[in-house]
Order: sequence, then structure tokens, then C-alpha cells
Amino acid sequence: MVALCAVLVFTSMALAAEARSYDPDKIDPLLAQQATADPDREFSVIVRVQAARSTRAAERSARAREAVRQQGGTAKFSLGIVGGEAARVTGRAALALTRNHEVDYVFRDAPISATFDPVADAEKVVSPAVTLTYANYAWSYLNICGRGVTVAVVDSGVHAHADLAGRIVAAADFTQDPAVFSSTPLGDPGGHGTHVAGLVAGDGASSAAAYMGVAPCSRIIDVRVLDAYGRSSTSTVLRGLQWVLANRVTYGIRVVNLSFGAQVGSSYRRDPLSVAAEALVFAGLNVVAAAGNGGPASETIVAPANDPFVLAVGAFDDAGTPRPKDDTIATFSGRGPSKFDSLAKPDLVAPGRKVVSLLSPGSTLAVQYPDRLVSAAGATVPQYFRLSGTSMAAPLVSGLIALLLEKEPTLTPFQVRYRMKIGVRKLERIAPFDAGAGLATAAPLWYTDYTAQVVASPLADAFAEDLYSSFYGQPIQWRSNGYNGGVDSTGQEWPQITWDNIAWDSISWENIAWERFSWENIAWENIAWENIGGGIDGGGQLTNVTNLRWQLVD
Repeated sequence: MVALCAVLVFTSMALAAEARSYDPDKIDPLLAQQATADPDREFSVIVRVQAARSTRAAERSARAREAVRQQGGTAKFSLGIVGGEAARVTGRAALALTRNHEVDYVFRDAPISATFDPVADAEKVVSPAVTLTYANYAWSYLNICGRGVTVAVVDSGVHAHADLAGRIVAAADFTQDPAVFSSTPLGDPGGHGTHVAGLVAGDGASSAAAYMGVAPCSRIIDVRVLDAYGRSSTSTVLRGLQWVLANRVTYGIRVVNLSFGAQVGSSYRRDPLSVAAEALVFAGLNVVAAAGNGGPASETIVAPANDPFVLAVGAFDDAGTPRPKDDTIATFSGRGPSKFDSLAKPDLVAPGRKVVSLLSPGSTLAVQYPDRLVSAAGATVPQYFRLSGTSMAAPLVSGLIALLLEKEPTLTPFQVRYRMKIGVRKLERIAPFDAGAGLATAAPLWYTDYTAQVVASPLADAFAEDLYSSFYGQPIQWRSNGYNGGVDSTGQEWPQITWDNIAWDSISWENIAWERFSWENIAWENIAWENIGGGIDGGGQLTNVTNLRWQLVD
């Protein structure tokens, strides 16, 4: 009996020691904590492998799968956009993966959600959201309504509503396995995505133009990543975003709307959502994200809105009156600064209180909130719905950007960012961490300033590493020769640093002026996406991503 007890104690001690033996710099802190506490529990993770300088995304995913297999885990699908694989592993295996020299980082496959409708201040009524943005002046005076601009709505799906007729040009559903692709709408069981799409592109056909979106001539790509209850996971969203990146040229996608978020558990520099969002931005797409509905507390900005390269949008409340004196920020709207990084967020705000947009009949929202149904004058059945949240504010900004890009299609995301922030209506009495630059408007359409806003914050670590091989050999341009006292972490002066002696694992690359590099010849298919499904050709027929890859390269 004594011997048996000794064996049990020794085994327990050995397992505990094994659980503690891991590299804390290569694993999400919360995942490490949970895995250490319960090493036999299964976890959903995203395993990223080291970015060998000439390795294609497919090869990196294969290396990640092999690492998972060696630890007895189950690989789920490739995530080339972050250089790895989604998988299920035990806590013990997750910790052991950090000791594999091939593995760069083990991310937690964090849950993601869209908060459908906050109830705070529910009795308040706001004036029409589109009017507050002055988008109607762009239609009337400039004859601009978003023609030729495609917005990817990454959400719960888009219903084939009459107000979007003929302008939902493609649909992809990543909530199913395998993913489903179509040249026609796939529907919206949740109702959230349809409401969002209507705020971007609804043309008011069912209401005699009473309820319209900001860019009523723009086109919509439906990318479903949320289920009928607004739930998702980081890996599911990543699959959707890498599909958008792969198909951006095919469908002319210029704007990506993300009306959802994940709780922030680490710096954006170690967040796979930031890696994907930054890949989209530097590939020429404008990424707009809801700031989250965790206000009024500070540090409540959600991911990926906390990323410095993403345009984060909070919710404005005009109190239902035309008087600016009672204007404020909606109680629920996420406030800055960003957690862990202390970045100035949100970037700006847009109307988000009781906003009317398109209804997806029979959806979760329609069933749960029948009191929010809205009927247009003379209509026999409701075609619209009233919702509140930063989820509603973000697509209004996406629509404004669509208007701007119709007028000036060559603007880069950094030029758009600058225009949108200088074109706001200032909210003098409201703190910047609540309102950002101010209330988004259509005023940037009348400006002629082509300044590109410099984002001083560094890239996400993983994205910077992935770009190394693409930029190797180009002249290194530093943001400031005085950064960090004029030297890097090793004491090397900035002008003396070359690609061969750069302190990649320390701080040197933080001072690189990434926006000054030449981005035109980046082979995105090599570093940022994988064969995850299909697209749609010009004739409306499904094609696989391998074919689309060749279209992008050629």
C-alpha cells in the first residue's frame, strides 16, 4: 500500500512538473493558465509555426498539422492567413507544443460574438442614422451612392431582401463544414448580418426610400461566420477573412465590415485577429470594426477593433432631438484606451441608438424581439427592424467609405483613414477615449487632401515576421532615427542596421516605416491564405480557390 501511494504521488508530481514545463512567451496567457490547471482537458487552439523565409502558407499549415499530430491532437483546418492550423489538443499537449522549435505561438481559439441589442437606455429614441451622417447630401449634390464599390459583410449572413436586390454578388458560409459558397444569397438565420448590410447598402425599395443605407448603390459580399445566435470562434472568423483576402480582386472588395468582437486577452501584437486584419489593410482593404458594447467602463474596446490599423467605431446617441447640446455617446459604447496597449480608441463614432434597417424574416432576432419590427407606411408585413449597438455604427462608417471610394477609387486605406478622421463633426464636450476624433460624416467627399495617416504603432508580431521575405532587400526606412534614444535594443544605431543584422526578435522592426515599402508585388497567396473553399467565376459558376489563386497571381 505504501509503495502504491508513493507511485501515485510520484506520478502526480511528474504530471504537474510536465504541465509547468513550457515556454510562456509562446502561448496565450489565459490558455497557459487553464492548461496548467487542467492538463487533461481538451482545448480549441490555433497553432502557428515559425515563418521560414521562403515557406508558402500551405507548407506552414502542414508543419503545424504535424506538430499537432505529434502531441496526439486533432487538426481541424488550415489557417494560412496566420501561418498555421486550427486544432483540438489537451492542455498538456498545448503546453508541450511551446517546446517544439517549429512552433511560433499557440493561440487560444477564443469565442467571438455579436451583441445583438443592448438594453441600456432602451427608452431613448434617436433621429435617422443616415441623416446624421449627411450621406444624403452626397447622393443629391455629388450623385455618389457607392457605385462599383463592394463591401464584405462578415457576419451572420444576409437575407435576400428586396432593398438589396441584385447587389448581393456572392456568399460564403464558414459556419458549416465544409464551407458553402454560392453566387446567390444563402440567407441569415440570425438577422444581425442583414441589418448590418442594410445600413451599408439598403436602397429603401420597400419603404419608399424612408429607410436607406449610407451607400445604396454599393454591392455586398455575404461572408457568414456567426451562427444564428451571434456566436463564433476566432478560427471560423479567420477562415472568412482569408477568403475575403483571396477573393478581393475577383469581386472588387474595398471595405470589410466586422460588427462583432472578442474579449481582449493580450496585446494586439499577439492576437491572430490582428494578424488577419492587418493583412487585409496592407493588401488595400479598409477594415472597419465595432468598438464593442462593454461601456461605459474604460478599456472595453474589443478585438480586432483594438488593432491600430483597424478603424474602430463607437456608438453615438443624439437623444432623439435636433439639439446638439444633448448629444452624447451611447452608454453601452466601448471606451478606450485599448487594454494592454493603451492605444487611443475608438477612432470615431457613428449613430448607434435604435437604428432602423433590414429585417431577416423568421430569424433569431425577429422571433426574440417582435416589438422591434418596423413596417413602412402602407406595408402589410414588417420589412425592417430596430437595433442598437456599435454593430450598427460600424456599417454606417463602412458605407461612408464606399461613397468616398466611388469618388476617388485610388485612395489607400491610410488615406481613407485620414480623410474620415478629419471629416468628422467634432464633439467638444466628449472625451476622446469615448468619441475618438468625433462623429463620422460624409464631409470627406468634399476634401482634396491626399495625406496618408501614419500609424505609429508596430505591426502584429506574426504579420511582421510573415512580411520579412517579401521586403528583404528593399531599403529599410525608419520611422524615426531618434526612436528609443537613437539605437535599437542592442545599442546599434538605426542607420547602421541592415536586413542581415536586424534584431528581429527584439525591438528593431518596431521602428520600421512599413507603409513606405513597395507593396505592389506582394504575393499574398504565399503568406496569407490557404485552399479553404471556392469562389464564383464571371458566369456565376463555382470555382475552387486554386483557380482564383492563378487569377490573382497573373
